[in-house]
Amino acid sequence: MNTSIFFHRIIDEKLFNKIGFTSQPFTAFYKNEDGEEIHMKTEPVEGQVGTQQIVDPRIQWDPAVNNISLNKEMILLNPEFLFGENGIASEEEMLGVAIRWFSRESSQRRVIPLTEFSVRDKGPLSFVADFEIEEGIVRGNVTFETFIYVAKVTTTDYSNRSARDGITLGTLESTNIMLDGDASMFPIVEVNDSSQPLWWVECNFTEPLYDQFAEENVAIVLNMGHKFSKKLLLENGINSSPLFTEIIASGLQIIIERVKESGDWPSILINRNTEPGSIGEAVFYFINTLNWDIGSPESLAKSIREDFDSRFK
Repeated sequence: MNTSIFFHRIIDEKLFNKIGFTSQPFTAFYKNEDGEEIHMKTEPVEGQVGTQQIVDPRIQWDPAVNNISLNKEMILLNPEFLFGENGIASEEEMLGVAIRWFSRESSQRRVIPLTEFSVRDKGPLSFVADFEIEEGIVRGNVTFETFIYVAKVTTTDYSNRSARDGITLGTLESTNIMLDGDASMFPIVEVNDSSQPLWWVECNFTEPLYDQFAEENVAIVLNMGHKFSKKLLLENGINSSPLFTEIIASGLQIIIERVKESGDWPSILINRNTEPGSIGEAVFYFINTLNWDIGSPESLAKSIREDFDSRFK
C-alpha cells in the first residue's frame, strides 16, 4: 500500500494528458581509445517492461572503462495547464524540468536540470537532455526519471517561498536502462596491420581463477587493416554480420578450450575460489547460465552458435 501523503498538488493522470508530454528514446555514444565516437542504441529488454539495454554495434563498450553520453529530446505541448487554479503551480512561480538518475547497485545519484519556464511561456516547449556518465561510476540497472519541480518562487510571501522552492511536483516518465555492456562477455581488441590475418585470439593468462577476463589477459583481435575487414560490417552491429558473429563464437571456443587445459578447471566447473571478474568466473557463467555444452569440442561449438542464434536475431 502506498501511504505517501502530499501537502501540495502534484501531476495526476488527467493533468498529464492535458500538458501533452512526449519524448524520444535515449540515444547514446562513447569514445574509444582513438577518440572516435561510437554510437549505440537502446533496445527493450525482453520480459522486463520499462527496461532498456544499451547495444554497442562493436560490442566493446564497458562502463568500467568507457564513459557514456546520453541524449533525449522532449516536448511539452501545453505547459500553461500546469499553472493556475487547476494546475500544480501558481502564476507567480517558475517551474523546471530535470532528469535524475540513480543506481542502487552503485550507490550513485545525480540530478541534471533541463529547462525552466513560467506561465508566460506558451507551448510547445522543446528541450533536450544531454549529459555524460563518467567511466567507473555505475554498472547494472540505472533508473532515469524526468520530473517537474518548482524552480523559482517570485511571490513576496517569504514563508511560502521557502516552503515551495525546489519541491518536486510529479514525474513525467521513468525508464530503467541496463548499463552492463557487452565488453565483459566479448573481450575484443582492434589492430591495424595489413600483414596479419583478419582475426586471431590471444591468451596471455596463467591463472584463470585470478586473472581478469580483460584484454590484457585474453582477447579476440580484429585486424582492421586486413583487406576483408569491411566485410565485418562492424558499423551495423553484430546482428547484421554473420562473419563477426562466427569470429566471436570461434574465439570464445578457443578461449574455453585453453582454460580447460589449466589445472584450475575442476575449481572453475563449481565456481570455487574464482575471483570476481576473473576468466574462471566468466567461463563458469558461459557454462551454467548460457548452458554452453562443454562435453566435447563439437558440442561446445554447436551450443555457442545455438545461443548466439537465439540472442542475436
